[in-house]
Amino acid sequence: MIRSLVATSSAINDEDFVPRRNLSQEELEKSLLDGDLMWIDVVDAEEEEIHWLERILDLHPVIVEDLMRNDRRPALLVYPRYLFLSLFQPAIKRNKVEGKEIHCVMTENCFVTVRMSETKAVDDAYNRVAQNPDSWKQEIAYFLYLTTQYVIDGYYPPLDRISNQLNQMEENLLSGQEGEKTRRSVYNIKQQLINLRQIIAPQREVLSNVIGENRLTANGEIRDLFRHLYERLLRVYDVIDAQRDLSSNVLDLIQSQSSNKLVETVNRLTIFSMIFLPLTFLSGLLELNFATTSEPVVLPITGQTMLLVVISLMILSAVLMTYVFRRRGWI
Repeated sequence: MIRSLVATSSAINDEDFVPRRNLSQEELEKSLLDGDLMWIDVVDAEEEEIHWLERILDLHPVIVEDLMRNDRRPALLVYPRYLFLSLFQPAIKRNKVEGKEIHCVMTENCFVTVRMSETKAVDDAYNRVAQNPDSWKQEIAYFLYLTTQYVIDGYYPPLDRISNQLNQMEENLLSGQEGEKTRRSVYNIKQQLINLRQIIAPQREVLSNVIGENRLTANGEIRDLFRHLYERLLRVYDVIDAQRDLSSNVLDLIQSQSSNKLVETVNRLTIFSMIFLPLTFLSGLLELNFATTSEPVVLPITGQTMLLVVISLMILSAVLMTYVFRRRGWI
């Protein structure tokens, strides 16, 4: 699907200026020859639409091949009559980060975007240009600036969501709630952050090259706008690093709690073994025949009484040791 916004240079300064929308391919070709300003947005591009762009813009075969693919890295390619730029808008699906590619071609008076329908950043920039006549008073590079701005803004919602999840996990861990599910969630978040970083790192280099390209930043105001975007992308990069550190802290906290629980379990087992130690000692001592006489010794008490005495000593020692351990806070 091809949609478009077209404006003649003479009509931009009119008070009642409204850009023409969704012209046919023949009308777009005529406006392009007339030098009108235009934004051509190709959504879910078909092969014949790509070849149409190749014909009217005289695109290099390498660019045509890139427009038909969605597996490139962010890149800036400079040609004598146009620039080719690839941007990536993040999207999280099933706990995985995907980069939705946005291809941009910019000539002297035409800005072209080729993308999938999921890339809402282009929709926001396109609608802003359509509704704001002052946008047309800027150069074509301003359209690229708006598109890049909304792409960078698209990184904040997933980062905010990740930050909230990590903070909630940390609060749950501090309140004593922990489980294997939490550990798996943290590992998923760390993988998302790594994927976001892999998308942003080359895009940061692309913006740096954009600032150095004279055709994009010959206007000092536009150059300052792109510098502002570069600084925002650096801040996003810093936020990702901070979230990675926080996820590592959450994992360390989970590991620490697991170790503490293991130590507490071992301590309890040790204490229980100490409680039963005197019982074992008494029962083993009474079984020993460490002294013998020529005549059997008859105790003044019955065997039943002796059994009760031994059992009482065992119970008393167990109760006494339990009391002492509780007083000291060991159990």
